[in-house]
Amino acid sequence: MKDESLDYSFDLTYHFRMLDKSFYAVDFGTSNSLLSHVAQDGTITPVPLDPKNGLVLRSLLYTPEKNQWHFGSDAIEEYVNREGEGRFFRSIKKFLPEPGYSGTSVHNKNLSISDLVAVFLGEMRKRANKFTGNDVERIVLGRPALYSLEKENDQLAQDRMQKAAEVAGFKEVIFCPEPIAAGLDYQHQEKKEKIVLITDFGGGTSDFTLMKFHNKPYSQDDILGLSGIFIAGDVLDGVMMRDFISPHFGSQFQYQFPGSSNVLSFPRNLLKKICSPAHITHLREKDTWEFLQHIEKFGLSETDQCRMKNLLTLVEGQLGFPLFNEIEKVKVALGKKETDLFSYQYLDLDVQQEVTAAGYRVSVRPTVEEIMNTMMEVFKQSGLTPADVDEVCLTGGTSQFPLIKVRLREIFGESKLSEHNIYQSVVNGLAQYALKINT
Repeated sequence: MKDESLDYSFDLTYHFRMLDKSFYAVDFGTSNSLLSHVAQDGTITPVPLDPKNGLVLRSLLYTPEKNQWHFGSDAIEEYVNREGEGRFFRSIKKFLPEPGYSGTSVHNKNLSISDLVAVFLGEMRKRANKFTGNDVERIVLGRPALYSLEKENDQLAQDRMQKAAEVAGFKEVIFCPEPIAAGLDYQHQEKKEKIVLITDFGGGTSDFTLMKFHNKPYSQDDILGLSGIFIAGDVLDGVMMRDFISPHFGSQFQYQFPGSSNVLSFPRNLLKKICSPAHITHLREKDTWEFLQHIEKFGLSETDQCRMKNLLTLVEGQLGFPLFNEIEKVKVALGKKETDLFSYQYLDLDVQQEVTAAGYRVSVRPTVEEIMNTMMEVFKQSGLTPADVDEVCLTGGTSQFPLIKVRLREIFGESKLSEHNIYQSVVNGLAQYALKINT
């Protein structure tokens, strides 16, 4: 029996006030973003946003100087050419539900999270308008099943996205949960009657929708369960940073101020930032940067001081992005072999660390289990069991993570797992959602 108290925030009865204009379906992701144009006649056209990567625009922003921004692959290229000068941002979606995040200083001007997202969405709209030849002012925008387990923070995140879309030039903004969009894309191609679990493992969120598919008209009653958690690929990378790489950057740093008998350890709140692809860039904020410089000279040992110097080099050179890129490469490699070497060099910085697949599996298992427990919430909501599921549809890049696949096989069996438009299912479904609400 489905829990009638659930609020799915999903309405197929919405109609645009003006039906004579086209609109964009936008999947703004933690790692990658995509956009499709839905024309007045219902034609859906995927829009290439990146000259080097085609349809996929990596969710990266780089600003080397005031009023100059670079995006996606161009952001990486310019960042390398300018040797880290300016500010580089990745995974900015993760800041949306954080009530304490008041923004960050960019060229002596404070930008809120809505401002940063608006810069990116505005560029997506600009590139899409150039491609379509239209000035599109309506958007169907994907959102996670849950930005946060806290209802107020979840609403805060959506409000911030609403503001960002409006600043980017969109006059009408409609939200659709991303796992429901993935389900709509699946339904568009699958006509058999069955119960399907749609899993969307991305860079920032893991979302799940239990849906009933059939040949009848689609309705909200076909959504049997919906759950999500703000834990996915970025956190899996962060675990490797925390347990294997961060000791090289002072995570075990101990220091003692002159005249004090107290031995202090590296602050836990700063360690969390070091281990987050999104937050590591904010170690360059004035107060944090000055604090790190201050404690470095009071390290208890030569090793402590050396590793704190590594961190200062990391922060000053804004090396978080290339460092986590290397971590991701090791994560992928450990899915195919039993050991791999993390290696990173920059100026006098030289970090070498062997990581074993067995050790990483032990470290990351609690995180994977937290994701799996969130997935199982859809069965509590619906009263169904994994045995009632006919198919498990895998979408999102993190669905390829070996330990996640192992757990899904254990729960559902190999025969029920299927991969479906790993990177494009959400944006395809958002376009289908737009068609439904516009008819």
